[in-house]
Amino acid sequence: MEERLDLQLAGGRARALSVTALVRMVRETLEANLGDFWVVGEISNARLAPSNHFYFTLKDDRAAINVVMFHRAFQHVRFKPEDGMEVIVRGRVSVFEARGALQLYAEEIEPRGVGALQIAFDQLKKRLAAEGLFDQARKRPLPFLPRTIGIVTARHGAGLRDILTVLLGRFPNLHAIVRPAKVQGEGAASDIADAIADLNRDGRAEVLIVGRGGGSLEDLWAFNEEKVARAIFRSAIPVISAVGHEIDYTIADFVADARAPTPTAAAQMAVPSRAELKERVAAAGAALAAGVRREVSGARETLDDLAGRLRRPDGRLREMRLRAGRLALALAHAMRARGRGDALAAAHLRDRLIASGAASLAARRHHLAELAARLDSLSPLKVLERGYAAVINSRDGRAVLDAARVEVGDELDIRVKRGRLRARTIAREV
Repeated sequence: MEERLDLQLAGGRARALSVTALVRMVRETLEANLGDFWVVGEISNARLAPSNHFYFTLKDDRAAINVVMFHRAFQHVRFKPEDGMEVIVRGRVSVFEARGALQLYAEEIEPRGVGALQIAFDQLKKRLAAEGLFDQARKRPLPFLPRTIGIVTARHGAGLRDILTVLLGRFPNLHAIVRPAKVQGEGAASDIADAIADLNRDGRAEVLIVGRGGGSLEDLWAFNEEKVARAIFRSAIPVISAVGHEIDYTIADFVADARAPTPTAAAQMAVPSRAELKERVAAAGAALAAGVRREVSGARETLDDLAGRLRRPDGRLREMRLRAGRLALALAHAMRARGRGDALAAAHLRDRLIASGAASLAARRHHLAELAARLDSLSPLKVLERGYAAVINSRDGRAVLDAARVEVGDELDIRVKRGRLRARTIAREV
């Protein structure tokens, strides 16, 4: 009993510590003996405080520790830590003196397994898609032949050189407005978003090319930032996303009105080739001329057919009168031959024949009028009444359909609605 009493007395004679001093001693001991380290666990109870400090519990199947990540460090995290996510955290252990609680102060946090950038990409893509930023219904068609194109990219980058080379090669008199922007590293997303807004305020560009040349996922990350996505979404000018990564898509690609795999391809999408347009116009002109020739040829055949059918219509009328006369004569003979008893029947038959002949004659006259109207509608004179003219080359007597077939000095006979004109060719354009 005395030994125990002495021990108690010995303990009682030791200097007593305050709670604050004890907790501080523990904190200082931990901080002096434990540096930074990495710890693996599962996130639970995650929450972002109004101060933008991030708090959560890191646990495994046997233990747990409270973690705080101050805003200074948390603002650099590229994904959103969520409950149930397995992560690796770098930090130091200390004691929060006000509660005497053991706490891990985190400096870095990375997802275990899938990379942080991929998780950040998937999270933002899912959220923006739910808001409708990727909907096809809101995407606008690109203008066919824009006079002014806005470009957002690095001032001295290869992407800008490629875009300008292709644009000016395809349409030399095109106007381009370059709004340089930082496209990689800290602040790049804000700079790109500001450049898109600037070109919209300027208002001259009819389409925007926003992008850069190729690089790693980290190099291209600015085009996966929410700021850039929302700037593209707000743009009143159609946007072509031109991030040089060929296979993989960025968030900007999903929001933009059109996606090009490279800056060069974006320039090709933005404006057609002037040489190709000239070829297409020439081909369309040739096809149109051929179609007109076919229509004229068909109309001529129809006109010839109608003219042949309408040639000497008085002959058809005389023929019908002769047929009616012969029928009447046959009827008279029949009446005399059969006697008085059949006179009434013969008279009735005669009346029917006369009525039938009159109806047939009226129908043929109506058909004749229809053919005459059709013939009149196909007349070249009708075309002249609409302000057109028929031009005949006096040298060969043919209608002029192609300026290349007229020689300088040829006399032309020009038929208009009222009268004719004679002219001499002094020049031609083909």
